[in-house]
Amino acid sequence: MSSPTSSRKGSLPHQLRTAAEPRQNRLYNVRLSHVEEANPSVRLLQLTIPPEVQDLGDDGQDEGEPDHLQPLTFLPGQWLDVHIPSIPNAGGFSITSTPADAQVLPSLESPAEAIAIEEVGVSPLDPRGRPPYVELAVQKAPSNPASAWLWKPAHEILGTELSIRVGGSFVWPPSGVALAEIKTVVLIAGGLGINPLISMLSHLNNDDDETTTPRHPSFRIHVLYSTKLPPGTTDDGALSETTLEQVLFLSRLRQIIRSQAQCRRLQISLELFITELRDTASPMLTDPPDNLTLHARRIGERDLRRVTGGPDGRVRPAETVCYVCGPQGMTDELVGSLEGFLGGREHVFYEKWW
Repeated sequence: MSSPTSSRKGSLPHQLRTAAEPRQNRLYNVRLSHVEEANPSVRLLQLTIPPEVQDLGDDGQDEGEPDHLQPLTFLPGQWLDVHIPSIPNAGGFSITSTPADAQVLPSLESPAEAIAIEEVGVSPLDPRGRPPYVELAVQKAPSNPASAWLWKPAHEILGTELSIRVGGSFVWPPSGVALAEIKTVVLIAGGLGINPLISMLSHLNNDDDETTTPRHPSFRIHVLYSTKLPPGTTDDGALSETTLEQVLFLSRLRQIIRSQAQCRRLQISLELFITELRDTASPMLTDPPDNLTLHARRIGERDLRRVTGGPDGRVRPAETVCYVCGPQGMTDELVGSLEGFLGGREHVFYEKWW
């Protein structure tokens, strides 16, 4: 799991590494209802929340009601302690869905019993509407007991009841920042660091909460995503649309940009930095697909200076907020540069991954 701590702690169990992070008190029982492979090394998992837990009416919980009636809530960017039967230590995984996905989706149909899970990789159907859920993206990691269990054959684990707890302070909206003044948001991901950021961007795309979405006409979001091509996606290192489809959440990012290009509410730019790319002469680098800029290198300081500057190239710290999530070395380097540009750490938020 991720936490702004030293690399020495990287081998410790998730709950010890994140002991200083805020956590909710409540454990929720959920059911593993859907398994899908995003690429050969990352699985997308849906954990369905019992609708009766979430559907408490407009008034929510009255003061004095027992704890078990509290609905599950979270902020974009938070993670879950995932307790799996027979595994002593909980795994830690960022939530990649939005708070709206964890709410009951009403339906015009009459209430009926949910249709049982019958096929591997097929989401459960519920005549009451889409059941509330949280989504996780889990990398194949045989040495991590929780990840290894979640990468068992889908038919062996579908339908299993798990327990989850919400935690983490790397969230949208940014704490201690005057959101009404923000005109530029920079989201920087390294590898699996895209996980909490896709939740944040999807939330902003949904416009679910007017109090957490800046309304400036010139509001801009810059996404810088550094990654390797997933193993096994290409034999010759060639870069193609088919290869790009295997990059975790890239298709979802591009869909968000397409939707915003139509509604014109958010201005979003997306740059993909592919490290260790052998096909450096690919035409896709000089003539990239729509709404995507490609680079065959790492994110550098000049990239940060460019995206933190306004239309006139001037950096305005009070109007800018930056989020960084990636491997420790990358995060340390980029956060240091951003703090230099913005004159401090008040508008720079980060979470490190190992």
